[in-house]
Amino acid sequence: MSVPKIISREFSQIITRSQWMQLYTTVFSVMGFVIILYASTQMPTDWVYMIGFAMIAAAAELMRVELFASSRFSSVSVSGIVAMASLLAFGPLAGVLIHTISGLTITLSASLGPQAAARGGRASVLRRSSFNIGMWAVSSALAGLLYMKMGGTIGHISYASNIIPFVCAAGVDVLVNLIILTGVIAIQTGRNPLKIWQQDFLWTLPILLLGSLLGGAGLALAYEKIGMLGVAVFCLPVLTTSYAFQLYANNMRGYVSKLEEANTALDKINTELLETLGVVIDADDMYTAGHSAQVAIYTEALVQKMGLPKNEQDMIVKAALIHDVGKIGIPDSIMSKPGPLTKEEYEQLKRHSVIGAEIISRMHGLQEMVPLVRHHHERWDGRGYPDGLHNTEIPLGARILAVADTLDAMCSDRPYRPTCSFEEVQREMDRCAGVQFDPVVIRAFQAMAKEKGPEFFRNSALAVDSHMEPGESSPRNDHAVLRYLKRSMLPTVNNGSVQITVPVHVSTAYKPTESVTVNATQI
Repeated sequence: MSVPKIISREFSQIITRSQWMQLYTTVFSVMGFVIILYASTQMPTDWVYMIGFAMIAAAAELMRVELFASSRFSSVSVSGIVAMASLLAFGPLAGVLIHTISGLTITLSASLGPQAAARGGRASVLRRSSFNIGMWAVSSALAGLLYMKMGGTIGHISYASNIIPFVCAAGVDVLVNLIILTGVIAIQTGRNPLKIWQQDFLWTLPILLLGSLLGGAGLALAYEKIGMLGVAVFCLPVLTTSYAFQLYANNMRGYVSKLEEANTALDKINTELLETLGVVIDADDMYTAGHSAQVAIYTEALVQKMGLPKNEQDMIVKAALIHDVGKIGIPDSIMSKPGPLTKEEYEQLKRHSVIGAEIISRMHGLQEMVPLVRHHHERWDGRGYPDGLHNTEIPLGARILAVADTLDAMCSDRPYRPTCSFEEVQREMDRCAGVQFDPVVIRAFQAMAKEKGPEFFRNSALAVDSHMEPGESSPRNDHAVLRYLKRSMLPTVNNGSVQITVPVHVSTAYKPTESVTVNATQI
């Protein structure tokens, strides 16, 4: 498949996802509106008491507790219990009306509150609320319909014949609600629905079901035996506990927020340390100065294009910063050799990935990067090193690093050749897909190249001066060259006045390599 077709397909997927999101939420909003209209024509004779139930449900929603600030779907309230109790006490569609009134209360509170701006404005709040009310209406209506079809009776909660219908109705109410939520999250994020269900909702299912059964039946029974006084006695401790828990959660959220800020700062420091280590590694050779940083830039673009989870993206990018750490164990005569290596020298150079993995394995917290550092020179066809892994035996992160590493090598000057052109790089990467590189990663590279253009791909060998970004094409002076020259690259001297010649590329164009003569005592 050509690069333009890949880009077109991915853009179409984005458009389709947005359209599906609007269609999905609109369908349930409209369905809910129709159900609510019908339910409003089926009001029970004791509708005043049902309004009392609705007010309790609204109060419960106002005291909804958010468990995790990072998730919009991790909050709990007892309004669903009130809705299930109303089904038993007032009729199959009573839960619909309970949810409608409580939902409208929450909508009004959210649209007028200060949090409306943070959530995208009042229009966004209204759209989200209409979907939520529609979702609740659909699940409550299906639960009520099933309860009646299975022979459940209204107003006689204590009848044994109502147990099975009520258990089934509660199960349908919870399941339908969670399934609809799973669908909207899947469309919005592109995540696998099964994984969403397993990670976000599977653990809540038994809790919600048990709460609906025990709480709903208990509240309805209290109303049947004592009336609204029984409802008040039943709900007051529940609502009071919810309010206390909400205060506690709000206070804890402040502490958690500070802890997250501290963790973020620590993670930034760790990343900066890895970046510094990468700079030290690259400083061994003027031609690889900036290499690790540029490989990390390409890696970040690739993992984003591939849509990997954020934590996996961060880990692979950090591995890119230190992927060549093992080169510190390779003799300088090999690392600094201006021409092709002999077979023996190449065999020694190949040890750098194993040495790097051994170094990283000693660092607590970097264990997951060890396979990536060890295997970033493996090939898709199994002819790489150090272990000759092939195909998907190679860790995905290592396959990505292999592409990013080669990409920077091709885009940058080396002692034995100048940089390749943008077109040459694309052709070579395409040619090596399925041979040296994972075809999936190459497709991501080609899509990335089409999107970002030639200016994104830089000659990192030009970034010798520490004040220059990788690939920045500013004129370089003698001091910029000398800053990264190692003493071990120089001949042995007695008086510190030996003259040496160092090659210096003046641009990324294909021009003859110039030379600059410097004094060893300047280094």
